[in-house]
Amino acid sequence: MFSVGRVDVSDEMKTTDEVAWQQAWSDANVFASNDDASKPKFYCLEMYPYPSGKMHMGHVRNYSIGDAVARYKRMRGFNVLYPMGFDSFGMPAENAAIAEGGHPHDITEKNMASITEQIKRMGFSYDWSRLLKSHDPNYYKWNQLFFTRFFKSGLAYREFAPVNWCESCSTVLANEQVKAGRCWRCNGPVRQKDMSQWFIDITKYAQQLLDGLETIEFPESVRLMQEDWLGRSEGAEIEFGIEGSDETIRVFTTRPDTLFGVSFVTLAPEHPLAEQLVKGTEYEAGWKAMHDVYANMSEFDRIKNLNKKEGASLGRFAIHPLTGEKIPIWVGNFVLATYGTGAVMAVPGHD
Repeated sequence: MFSVGRVDVSDEMKTTDEVAWQQAWSDANVFASNDDASKPKFYCLEMYPYPSGKMHMGHVRNYSIGDAVARYKRMRGFNVLYPMGFDSFGMPAENAAIAEGGHPHDITEKNMASITEQIKRMGFSYDWSRLLKSHDPNYYKWNQLFFTRFFKSGLAYREFAPVNWCESCSTVLANEQVKAGRCWRCNGPVRQKDMSQWFIDITKYAQQLLDGLETIEFPESVRLMQEDWLGRSEGAEIEFGIEGSDETIRVFTTRPDTLFGVSFVTLAPEHPLAEQLVKGTEYEAGWKAMHDVYANMSEFDRIKNLNKKEGASLGRFAIHPLTGEKIPIWVGNFVLATYGTGAVMAVPGHD
């Protein structure tokens, strides 16, 4: 038998031994990350949990993988920074507090304490001295600093745009959080909703970011997801007049040289002009049927289903900017409101 600190170790382990060992490791700060210029650095980070509920097996799987990587790198001689934290700010925390009938801060702190205890019992090798909480003013003050600098530099702007909205959770979801038109958290239906929101103009740095993806070893699926987010396309915007209206349609095209071959113009079903053009006409029902189907789909699902193209005539005509000819206006499921201008010109001879 030998001992480490106050922990006795023998060939026969007791159920209390695991807790005692974990306490010994905690007291000795064996997983703390300290400055050590003699070792190569390695940063290991998983997605922080939401403290709006309880832990589940998805957390265990995710953190077990991260812990295995962190331990492997330590054994390979790296100085490993492996922190834990909580994504504790925002609507999920508020919804949890409403459900439990308490203050968001109190409910969040209670849930964090419970989750922390569970994570520690699992024996993951986190540096707990670096625990982060996104609702802590000492944390989010840096978010505020970055945002104000983005804003002053003209990189932050506000406008209306469609988002994935979960009515049950009363929150916006990323495309990756929508599975088959339903919320990943509550399994409730998700619909597209126009909301005023802040954007960071990363398109100004799109090429730099795309070039950077070529220098890092990301899994192919993650790299493609990043490329989709950046969405860099080179092209031109062309303006079409509308017969009998003062409104115009701006289309984005990567092939402005094909303008003479345009045979029709297509809007996204949720394009604000679409409803305006059909209101009170016989074409309104056709537009609404398509709008209601695709307004409830995330962009991710829309893109996945592009092999099945659908459209509906709006019964109105655009005016060709060069020839003056009348061109039919349609809505189509293959046009996304958030890509380009939400309108495209169709050139069958080249598309």
